Amino acid sequence: MRLSLYIGLTRAAAAQRGRPKPPRPLPVVTLALAGLAALTLARFAAAAEAVPAPAPPAAPITVPVVESAPVPPDSAPGAAAAPADAPALVRVSSSFEAKHAAAVLRQVGKLFGAGFVRRDAERVAAEIDALPAEQSRIWEFSAVQKGKAYALRVRARLDEFGDVDLDFFSAPEISSAVRSAVDRYLNARGL
Repeated sequence: MRLSLYIGLTRAAAAQRGRPKPPRPLPVVTLALAGLAALTLARFAAAAEAVPAPAPPAAPITVPVVESAPVPPDSAPGAAAAPADAPALVRVSSSFEAKHAAAVLRQVGKLFGAGFVRRDAERVAAEIDALPAEQSRIWEFSAVQKGKAYALRVRARLDEFGDVDLDFFSAPEISSAVRSAVDRYLNARGL
C-alpha cells in the first residue's frame, strides 16, 4: 500500500487506478493567449498603417516687437547691425499643463516695468490657448527692467495632450531672474 500526502489526483495516480487522465488545461490556455496576442498585434498593425506621415513643422509666426517708447528705425530690432553687436540670448525652458501658462507669464511680467507687463502676459496666454496642437508661435518684446531695455522672446508650443512647452529667450543679465520667476510658480505647485 502506498501513502501520499498529496491531496488530489495526479496523472500517475489516475492511471494506476484505471481512471481516465484529467484533461490538460495547458493547450487551451496557450491557444487562448496566442489568439489574444494575434488579435492585439493585428489591431496595432492596422493602427500603424492608418497613421498619416507627420507633416513638416510649420514656420513660426512672429509678432512685431512691442516697444515701450518709439525707437528710431536704425536701432529697431532686426535692423542691419553687425552680428557681433547682437547679444546672445539665454533660453529658459519649461513644460507644463497649458492651464498654468497665464500664471507663469504673469510671474515673468512682474519682473519688468514696461514692455512685457501683466497685460502683455495675458494677451500671450490667450493666444497660446488658441494655438493648434503641435504648432509653435513666437512673440518678441523689448522689456524694461530698472530703466534698461532687454530683448525678450517668448516661444510656445502646445502638444496634443494639453501641455505647453514655454521658452523664454532673454539677455544673460536677466535670464536668472526669468528662470527664478518660472521656477517659483511651478515649484510652489509641485509641477
